[in-house]
Amino acid sequence: MSVLAIGEDASPAPAIPGLEGRVAAVNVTLSPADRAAMDSVVAAVHALVMSPYYQERVLRLAPPLARCPMQPDFGLFSGYDFHLTPSGPKLIEINTNAGGAFHGALMDDARHRQGAPGSHPLAYWSDLFVRQVRNEWARAGRGELCRVAIVDDAPDTQFLRLEFQLAARELKAHGIEAIIADPRELSFRDGMLHRGHERIDLVYNRLTSFALDRPEDAPLRDALEAGAAWITPGPKAHALLAAKQNLALMGDEAFLAAAGLGAGARAALVSAVPETIVMSPEKNGDLWARRDQFYFKPMRGYGSRGVYAGAKLTRRTWDAIVTGGDYVAQALVPPSRVPVPGHGEMRCDIRTFAYEGRAFMRLARLYRGQTTNFRTPGGGFAAVVSPGEP
Repeated sequence: MSVLAIGEDASPAPAIPGLEGRVAAVNVTLSPADRAAMDSVVAAVHALVMSPYYQERVLRLAPPLARCPMQPDFGLFSGYDFHLTPSGPKLIEINTNAGGAFHGALMDDARHRQGAPGSHPLAYWSDLFVRQVRNEWARAGRGELCRVAIVDDAPDTQFLRLEFQLAARELKAHGIEAIIADPRELSFRDGMLHRGHERIDLVYNRLTSFALDRPEDAPLRDALEAGAAWITPGPKAHALLAAKQNLALMGDEAFLAAAGLGAGARAALVSAVPETIVMSPEKNGDLWARRDQFYFKPMRGYGSRGVYAGAKLTRRTWDAIVTGGDYVAQALVPPSRVPVPGHGEMRCDIRTFAYEGRAFMRLARLYRGQTTNFRTPGGGFAAVVSPGEP
């Protein structure tokens, strides 16, 4: 059972210069039981993704580039987003290029300087990040890693650009050249990915064009198809982990058993995954009748774009969703609430960052409104503290 309840389990957080408006003034406490349940879900998803039965089913319907070899099944900074409920944490979605981990590292560093138990200095997180990058490159099997490109659209204008800057700084501190680039700056020539004269070995991908199917993604797409750059996370990782229709399979015990998952992993997923339905003509009538019990999400969407609360759906919007044919219905799971001094109660979700099936960081996001955002005064990222967690 979740212990996060109204009026409880929030403690003051240290102020961090430069992160005003991004970090809430409270920490969020997570019970050991909820922490263990989240870790079990992460491990179960990892086991499922490694199943050939699951991969065949999912990749059959994925964009062609997701079936290209020489790309990781997972990738850097996968984020598992949970809502806490009286019956345990519920997995709302998985993101393969999840933001926030570097903010979490700065927040943990601030707690460490105040002597908080279980906290770590920034150097700990820097070493962890660089080890993960080196491990990704080792999978590619191509010798020495010389240069990493951190790629996003107009990176200097991104809200989380601080994360790109920190990633580049820490890579350089460990002897790895790093650049921050827009995909429009890249070219694929002479069998290699470049920015100008700089050859790129590994791409830390923060783009939300998950299939790399835009014209401006062509250099990345060509490099991936040629096996000339290791792009992490890539289209395959997104197709296996983050495509929203996958949740319908992750919550289906019969499918999980057919995929070879053990009883414990099946139980973890069935308990945590809300009812998720891929919309289709034969199901739409029932879903319209029960629409107030669901959120409706685009399969290829990200963040809160195109997400509708069923209770607020107009018939006109419903008809557009049905005509588009690329939505899933996910059972409504209200988020828990956390009191923030001076700002009242805010909604809360917990993002668990994982690599190779193991959680390595948790971060809360506090907000008002339908979905997570950074427009709520007093809201933003919040450190997650869990008794007994090293």
